[in-house]
Amino acid sequence: MPRRLGRLTATLSFILVSTMLAVAARGNSTRISKHVPLWVVNLGPGGPGAERNFFRSRIAIEFADSDTLVVAWFVSQQPKSAYPATRAKLEAVYLDAKSGKQKFKYEWSGFSSFAGAYGTADGNLLVHDEQTIRLFSPSLKGLPEKAFPMARHSAVTVSPGGRRVLVCPTFQDGSQAQLLDADTLQVIDTFPANRQCRNYALGDEFLAMWSDQAGLSVRSPGEPWRPVPIVLPTNRTNKMVHESFSFLNDTTLAGRSGFYSRSVLVATIEGKTLVTMSQPNGRELGSLVTSREDQYFGVVEERLRGLTIEPLDMYAFPSPEQFVVYSLSDMNERFRVKVEGLSPWSPKRLVQRYAISPDGAFVAVMSNSIIRTYAVR
Repeated sequence: MPRRLGRLTATLSFILVSTMLAVAARGNSTRISKHVPLWVVNLGPGGPGAERNFFRSRIAIEFADSDTLVVAWFVSQQPKSAYPATRAKLEAVYLDAKSGKQKFKYEWSGFSSFAGAYGTADGNLLVHDEQTIRLFSPSLKGLPEKAFPMARHSAVTVSPGGRRVLVCPTFQDGSQAQLLDADTLQVIDTFPANRQCRNYALGDEFLAMWSDQAGLSVRSPGEPWRPVPIVLPTNRTNKMVHESFSFLNDTTLAGRSGFYSRSVLVATIEGKTLVTMSQPNGRELGSLVTSREDQYFGVVEERLRGLTIEPLDMYAFPSPEQFVVYSLSDMNERFRVKVEGLSPWSPKRLVQRYAISPDGAFVAVMSNSIIRTYAVR
């Protein structure tokens, strides 16, 4: 009996190990590309972002131009505060895109709270808190004549090329949404905000709006909405989320059934499908990133980790695995790199950001405080 039990245990162990190896092999079947970073910079302890609440900030990273990478964040001016609130300070560091060396670092005090920071087409820094949008020069010198007061509970969206700003009231009470020039903060257009703010997508020339009933529509400033005949693939993992769109350049949109989806449709604003990018079961496509000159875009390939048990309201979660860059001119893949992900067995906080230089020569990946920049060959 003991001998039979030992054989049974060995057989079960063999089956279990074989199954785990098969699952691991299947999960890693997607092509993985490993690139050596051109340079690595740690913004955390000992670096520019050494403050205690650096990781609590909303961090922005993007290329100001093809030679400079800028990282901006907010920190509290209250030493005992873990969160940058009430009185916040904006900090920005400019790094050489080729070497990672710090060109300069600036800071500006005076925010009542923190919200977001974005680069504009003219190289300025557009920053907003809960009440005001402000413009700063690259050296963080405030441009006092260029401030735009906005109603509380407004959402701010900046177009991929940094030319337009959409100020959208988050409450659907008949308020007007406003379209601004990002480098002058002058109002270009106003229109009734009949949809939730997440149902609008902002481009440098056009605005898109979608709903479950009316589908997708686009308009240019001052013109009426016109429908766009686009039907998205419905292979989303989470059935509770809805369609979303984003502009890749002036005339090209990316659409998906939810923020995370197995498929992303790329089409023109006339409704012509250019390509449908898809992932196999157990994988999804996550965040989309565009370059400043609208020539390239990147997408995060995710792998589902953990268990899905619907009766317990438990679902596998998407973990970043690779960042892939495509050329918009021909929709061909130009670059892919493995990125840091999450594990269900050792949970941790992961703040991940991506940026593509305007000329497509560099790709920056920030995982928490570590920035790795790669040369695209």
